[in-house]
Amino acid sequence: MRIAQLSDLHLTGDARPLYGAIDTEAAFVAALAALRDLQRRGIALDLVLLTGDLASQGDPAAYQRLCQALAALPWPCAVLPGNHDDRVQLRRFFPQQTWSAGVLACATVDLAAGRILLLDSSVSGQTAGEVTAAHCNWLESVSDGRPALLALHHPPFTLGLPALDAISCAGGELLACWLARHPEVAAVLCGHAHRSVSTLFAGRPAVVAPSIAHQIAWQPEAAPDALAFQLEPGAFLIHDWRPPLPPITHRLPLSAPLPVAYPD
Repeated sequence: MRIAQLSDLHLTGDARPLYGAIDTEAAFVAALAALRDLQRRGIALDLVLLTGDLASQGDPAAYQRLCQALAALPWPCAVLPGNHDDRVQLRRFFPQQTWSAGVLACATVDLAAGRILLLDSSVSGQTAGEVTAAHCNWLESVSDGRPALLALHHPPFTLGLPALDAISCAGGELLACWLARHPEVAAVLCGHAHRSVSTLFAGRPAVVAPSIAHQIAWQPEAAPDALAFQLEPGAFLIHDWRPPLPPITHRLPLSAPLPVAYPD
């Protein structure tokens, strides 16, 4: 199976640049063009996965444009909320997802050879996320032993960047304990950090997707309150997954030119 992971779109309601400097709308258009280019090259996708912070302020107009754009793609799409998203609006514009009951906007996606578990790690009114016993109970209720990937917006592990670790995900130890009982989960996919990061979490490959729009500055010695962004090229990830093996992940920058064959 092949999954495209896009994260941290931060679309604004009026399509104006975010913070007056980041053209998130143009970045989204470029990401859509890159996906369509895959189709033209005969590369099929089983799922387009969007791992949160889809709308910068949860604006319905941003979700409307997003919904319409994704509906035009030839592949199924799935979304999960980030700290900038509005759960009510997500449920409204993406009613086809198998959303969980209650406050949390979790969901499952069934593919031919496995299941994607979409965990809502957001906390209303806060930038940081959390995993609680309620999250683990939901995971337990939807896990059936089939090969699975776990996706959530907030990385539940340390990134080594103080400004990002200050707004990361509490309760990572609870999630690690749950994963220890579920070896069928092959990898953990995250967003939020606006950087490409890979590590191990609970013995599984853990991958953080970059933003398709702007990246968080790599400042390992900065103070926890010194969060800054950089206008680095946006990118998305491709996960080639052959269960029960972990996925093989490739980073595709949006500014990359088309492939050119080596001369004979």
